[in-house]
Amino acid sequence: MSQLASLSSLLESEAFNPIDRHFADLVRRLSNHDCPALVLAAALVSRRLADGHPCLPWAHFGGRAFPGMPLDNNLSSILCPSQEEWERTLKGTGLVGQPGECKPLILDRCGRLYLQRFWSYEQTVANDILARLRQPPLALDAGTLTNSLARLFPVSTPGETNWQKLAAFTAVRQRFCVITGGPGTGKTWTVARLLALLLEQPGSESVRIKVAAPTGKAVARLQESLAKAMTDLPCSDTVKARLQAKDLTTTIHRLLGTIPNSVKFRHGRDHPLPAEVLVVDESSMVSLSLMAKLLSALKPDARLVLVGDKDQLPPVDPGGVLGDICRAAEINRFSEDFCSDYKQCTGEALTGDTGPLRGLPDVVVQLRTNYRSGEATALQDLSIAVNEGNALAALRVLRKPAEANVVVALKALPQPKDLKKVLRDAVLAHYGPLLKAGSAAEALTALGRFRILCAVREGPYGVVTINRLVEEILAEARLAPADKVKFGSYPGKPVMVTANNYALKLFNGDTGVVWPDGGGGTLMVHFPEETGLVRVIARERLPEHETVYAMTVHKSQGSEFDRVLLVLPDRESPVLTRELVYTGLTRARQSIEILANEKILQSAIKAHVELASGLSDQLAPQAIPPGPPTAGS
Repeated sequence: MSQLASLSSLLESEAFNPIDRHFADLVRRLSNHDCPALVLAAALVSRRLADGHPCLPWAHFGGRAFPGMPLDNNLSSILCPSQEEWERTLKGTGLVGQPGECKPLILDRCGRLYLQRFWSYEQTVANDILARLRQPPLALDAGTLTNSLARLFPVSTPGETNWQKLAAFTAVRQRFCVITGGPGTGKTWTVARLLALLLEQPGSESVRIKVAAPTGKAVARLQESLAKAMTDLPCSDTVKARLQAKDLTTTIHRLLGTIPNSVKFRHGRDHPLPAEVLVVDESSMVSLSLMAKLLSALKPDARLVLVGDKDQLPPVDPGGVLGDICRAAEINRFSEDFCSDYKQCTGEALTGDTGPLRGLPDVVVQLRTNYRSGEATALQDLSIAVNEGNALAALRVLRKPAEANVVVALKALPQPKDLKKVLRDAVLAHYGPLLKAGSAAEALTALGRFRILCAVREGPYGVVTINRLVEEILAEARLAPADKVKFGSYPGKPVMVTANNYALKLFNGDTGVVWPDGGGGTLMVHFPEETGLVRVIARERLPEHETVYAMTVHKSQGSEFDRVLLVLPDRESPVLTRELVYTGLTRARQSIEILANEKILQSAIKAHVELASGLSDQLAPQAIPPGPPTAGS
C-alpha cells in the first residue's frame, strides 16, 4: 500500500472523528503540495485535543505503529514517520512554526506539536503564574497576622505541621498558591479562614474578593460549605458579613462576563476584573483555555488561590492545569525564607523533607488530615487505596462488613439482560422520593441525595442505556406516566444541560427538574440558583439537554451525593483509570456501591491518566523529566 493510500485509509478509519478529517483536509489545502506527514500530524493533533491533550508529543508516535488500531486490522502495521524525519518534513511546509511565530501549528523545542491557539493558552498560563511567583512576599501587618493565625487556627500538635494554617499563611503571604487535598481535608473551611485573615489586615476595608467555581452546582456546594464554615468562625461580625455577601461566590463564566453568541468575555487583559483576591474552587475542573482567559482578566497584582483535588479527573476540555502545576511544584516543600517568615508569625518550625529543591517551592500546600474520621471510614480507606493505585487494598476494603448506615460494596456486573432487575430496588428507593416530591425545591433536594454514575455514555452499561432503564422501572411502578416517559416530560424528571447558553446563563452540567409552575400548572424546568432560590425556565427555551438519572463520572465533578452507584463497563477501555474510579468514589458522602467485574476494576485502579502538556516544563524546566506514555496519554 502506498504512503498516500495508507494515509487515506487511516483518516477514514474509526481512529479519527469527522472533525479530525475536516481539520486535516483544511491543512492539506493550505499547504502548497500533498504532504502525508503534515496531514497525519494535523489529524493526530485534532484527535488528541478531543482526548484532552493540548499537544502531540512526537516521542509517543514517531517511528511507532499507528496507535489505536486492533492487532487484526491491516492498518496496524502502518508506521508513523520517524521523529527526525517527521519534524524535518513539517518544518519545510511553511505551516509549522517555532514558538513565537504566527503559524497554524507550533512545534516546541521538546518535540510537542500544538495548534497555535493552545500554544498561546499554555504560554499565557505559564507566564502569568511565573510573574506572580517572581514578586516578593506581600507587605502584611505582622502583629495582626500573628494574632489572627493563633485565633483562627488554635489547634496545633507540638512537632506536627498544621497544614490548614500553613495553607492560609501561604495564601496571604504571596500572590499565587495552590491548596489541594481530598474530601474531608477541610479545603473550604481553610478558605473561609484565609479570607478572614485578609479582611482582618489593616486597610482591608476596600479589598474586593471573589470566590469562583466552574459550574453552578459547584458554586451551590461551595456556598453550602462556606455557610457551615462560618458557624464557628471566630471573627468580628463585620468580617462575617463580608464573607456572607451574596455576590462573594459566582461561576467563572459569570465572573468573566459572558457575551451572547460569543466565546469571548467582557473581562480580559484590557478590561480586568475588579478584584484584588480571587479564589477558584474545584480548579481541577478548569481547562487550559478557561484558565488562560481567567488569568488574562486578573490584575497582575491580585492574589490568586487555586483550590481543588489534584487527584481527580482532568477537565473534559483539553488541559489539566491544576495537575500540571502540582507536578511542577514541590508539594509541601518550602524555601528558607518562607520557613523563616512562618516561624516568625507562628512560632512554629516547619518539619519535613529538607533535601534539595528541584521544582517550585512555596506554591502547593496539600492538606493531609481527614476531619471526617468516624464518618464512613471505609469510604475514606477505599478512596486512599484507589488513589495510590493499590487494587488489592481496595478490594480488601470492599469485602469488609458494612459499617452502620454505610455501604461500601462491590457487586458483580450483571449481564445486560439482567441489569434492569438489578437496578430496580435502588431506583425505586432513591428516585421514588424525587417523583413523589411536593415542590420543585423538594424534588431538587431529593435529586441531590443519589446518583448513578457511569464510566461511559454508550453501550449496555452507559449513561444512555441506564437512563432508559431507570425510566422504564419508574413507569412500571407507576411513579412516572408511561406515555410521557417515552415521548415527553413529566413532573420530577431530572435534566442536565449539555451546551452553554450565555443568554440564559445556563451552562454545560447545570442540572434541574421538570415541575409544574405555580400558576397554570405548565411544566417548566426548575434550576437551583447560586442564591439558594429556584430559577424557572420554559422547556422550549432550554439549550441542548438530556435525562440525568445516570450521568458520567466526568459530568459529576463538582457535585456530591449521599449515595452513589458506580457502574463500570464489561471490558477494558482507555477511560477506565484510577482517576475515574477515585472521582466517582469521592462524589459519595456516605455510601458507594460499585457494579463491576473484579478484574476490570483492578485494571482501572492500576491505570493512570497523564495528559501530554508542556506547562509543567515551562513552570519548572528541571522538575519534570519526560516519561513514556501511560494509560490515557
